[in-house]
Amino acid sequence: MPSTCPPGAPAALHAAFGELRGALRPHAGDEDPDLLTEVFWGGLHGLVTLLRGGRLPAADHDRRLALLIRRFTRRAA
Repeated sequence: MPSTCPPGAPAALHAAFGELRGALRPHAGDEDPDLLTEVFWGGLHGLVTLLRGGRLPAADHDRRLALLIRRFTRRAA
C-alpha cells in the first residue's frame, strides 16, 4: 500500500505531495517513491520549522537546503 498524504488532507497538500513525488521519482532507484517523498518532505518541514523557531541560524539556510537536495537526488550506485 503506497504512502500518501493523510486522509482528509486538503487537496492542495495532495497536489504538492504529487508534484514533489514526481520530481523525486527519477532519483528513487530501488526505494519506494512515496516513502522517499515522505522522508524528503519531513526533512524540508523540519528545516523550515527549526528555522522559523529560531533554532537554526538563518545564515546557513541555503547550504542546509542544498545539502538536503543533493542527498536526495543522488542516483543509487
